[in-house]
Amino acid sequence: MRRTVNEPSEGPVPPGLVRKGAPALACVLALGMAPGAWAQELPEEEDAEEEAVLAPGDAMDARPAPPWQTRLGMVVDVGAPDGIGAAVLVRPLRWLRLHVGGTINSLGQGVRGGASLIPLELLVSPSLNVDVGHFFNADHEQLLARLRGESPTSGSSPVQGGGYDYASASLGLEVSPWRYVTFFGQVGLSYWSFRVDDVETFIGDAEGDPDITAKPLSLRLTSPAVKLGLLVYFN
Repeated sequence: MRRTVNEPSEGPVPPGLVRKGAPALACVLALGMAPGAWAQELPEEEDAEEEAVLAPGDAMDARPAPPWQTRLGMVVDVGAPDGIGAAVLVRPLRWLRLHVGGTINSLGQGVRGGASLIPLELLVSPSLNVDVGHFFNADHEQLLARLRGESPTSGSSPVQGGGYDYASASLGLEVSPWRYVTFFGQVGLSYWSFRVDDVETFIGDAEGDPDITAKPLSLRLTSPAVKLGLLVYFN
């Protein structure tokens, strides 16, 4: 009986054919499984890389800012009505600075204290400043002569009083090129209040009449306040 080519052969498959077909079947199965395996492994690797990249940033963002450390320093300035001043300062808060020290001008020596508010901490920062001071036993003869538009008299007894008080409020700009050094300038208004008990000496010397009498003189006035200075921090 003649067998056509298209008819399947009957009988068992030869062992040699099975051995030759096994490697090919294994390769097909491997190729079929590989894309699925890669699809599962690649996202896991990408997620691990993203976690490794994001982890340091997240840790830095979650880390709290270091607490403010109180700073100590000193300030030296020159201006009006203070004259020349030097003081120690303490900055307990980032936006608050306090100082206390001494001053000297043509009228005498005194003490001064004040506070500064720094709302922004920048390379050039604005500030709001308040100062109060007192001068002890100031020589008012020069001041009274200036108010009269004359030169101070050369009397043997200068006009002495109990001192005077002043308060100033100003706006300023501060430049901090380095952490430990700050330059500043301030402009504002100052309120003066003083009393002269020995005004008779001044008037008697000016008028040439030693018998003249006068009541104690009280003056209150407002004047511009200006100041330039340097801050130096110790920490």
